[in-house]
Order: sequence, then structure tokens, then C-alpha cells
Amino acid sequence: MNSAQTTTVNDLPLGPGVGLLVSNQDGLVALDKPVGVMSHPNKRGDSNRSLLNAKYDYDSEMYTWEFGDITHRAWLINRLDSPTSGVILIALNGALSTTIKQLFSKHKVNKVYYALVQNTPRVSVGAWNDTMKKDVYPGKSVVSGGQRVPAKARYQVMQAPSGVFAVSLLKLKPLTGRTHQLRVQCKNHGHPIVGDRTYGNFAFNREVVAATAEKRMMLHSGESTIRYTFKGKLRDFHAIAQLPKAFEAVLRFRPGLNAGSSQTPPASLSKAPRSVLQGRRFKQ
Repeated sequence: MNSAQTTTVNDLPLGPGVGLLVSNQDGLVALDKPVGVMSHPNKRGDSNRSLLNAKYDYDSEMYTWEFGDITHRAWLINRLDSPTSGVILIALNGALSTTIKQLFSKHKVNKVYYALVQNTPRVSVGAWNDTMKKDVYPGKSVVSGGQRVPAKARYQVMQAPSGVFAVSLLKLKPLTGRTHQLRVQCKNHGHPIVGDRTYGNFAFNREVVAATAEKRMMLHSGESTIRYTFKGKLRDFHAIAQLPKAFEAVLRFRPGLNAGSSQTPPASLSKAPRSVLQGRRFKQ
């Protein structure tokens, strides 16, 4: 087999509902992952509901598939939880993957998320500086929550309907990369993410589902921005994934009203395209 064959974006066996957002000449690719799709298969039989419908090697973090006598490869750069939608990155060559992963490890990739949360922060723009428990692996054993690590994020209220309503749209920028970081921090600061089945308000989630029929977790990876050097050339890479329509439906939700009630979206959201939200920057 010719393993040196260059893979292009047209060769990618995209998983169900996965869309191409943007790619560049180096082979860096941003995909739009739908809710429910896995970043990579966790067990045999998961390939048909993963980011790519292909074999996955956990050691190299690489997808492989064959077409004729050609072996194609794509390296997974970052991950999103299955209930989270939006921007996810892959690379079409191993050297580029290593370069971008090093930037992730140094927190030099600008990532922006959007979340629908219960309640509204009293301060519209701020930062969360917390500690989280992290599992440690001494030898072959596992100590659950054996280490405490810093978790930092910035937030901005993007949409908070006037009056006493229970759902707000937050823009979130993680400054550290902890497992489930934003989900845990939102919960700990009194703003659980709507639809979160692990850290959310379960009674409130049931009320939202009954009123809107939207069962997903309302967390979306909206933007990724990277400046990197590869083969002596400086590149800027930016990808945007539009807010899912499910967010609009849940933003109409009013506690205590049933699905048949006349619920109207907040004026600023109903008059503006979803892309306007992604274009706004954190206030300094």
C-alpha cells in the first residue's frame, strides 16, 4: 500500500451529520461536529457514529481508512464530549498534528464556547478561577480525584432576556483545559448548563424538554483561532461553527409556561443572524 499518498479533505469519510467548516494548505481541518457524534470510537462498533467512519488508533490518535490500494490517515487534534457540538480539529499529516497539539498543551489556542445556562450572572463579564479534582495514575492504579488543579475561564453574558427568566446565553473562554471544565464551573457558579445530564439541574432539564422537545446539552464549541508556524511559514487559522437552531428554541423557554404557550424569542436574538453572536468579542 502507498502510505505516502496525501489525503485531502475530499477523502474524509465524514461521520453522520459532520460538516466541513474550513481547511488550509497545510492540511489543518476544522469540522462541525453534531451533538451525539463521538470524537473517536470508544469500542468496537462505534465507528458509524464517530467523527470519521474509519478505524481509530488510540496510541497515535489517528484515524485510518483505505480506498483501493491507498491508505489514508487523519490525526485527531482535540476532542469534544459527545453531547457537545461545534468546532473540532483534525490534521492530514502527523507533523502538523504535533505542532498544533503542542500549542493546545501550552494553552495558545483561542477557543470560544457558547452555553445556555440556568439563571444569569450578576456581573455580565467576568472570570472564574477555581480548582478541580483530577484523577492520577500511579503505576497501573487509578486514584479518583487524587490531584487538585487550577481551572480558569472567562465568561460574558450574551443574551439575558429582561424580566425574571431562567435561561441565559453565555460566551465562555476556557484558559485551562480540564476534563468537563466548563460544565463543572458553570454548575459550581450557580449556572448549570441546560440539558447537562451529569452536572445539570435535572428537574429544570425535564421542564425544558417538556416545553421545547429539545433534549440535547446546550454547550457548543463556537470558535477556534490558532496562529502557528509550520515549515517556516506563519499561518493564521480561524473556524466558526454557527449556533445550532436548538439554542433559539430553548432561548424562547419561559419557566412555568407549556409548549403551547405563545413564547417569543428575545428581541436582539430574533432580529440578528446567529453569525452575529460569534462575531462579538470579549470585553476587556
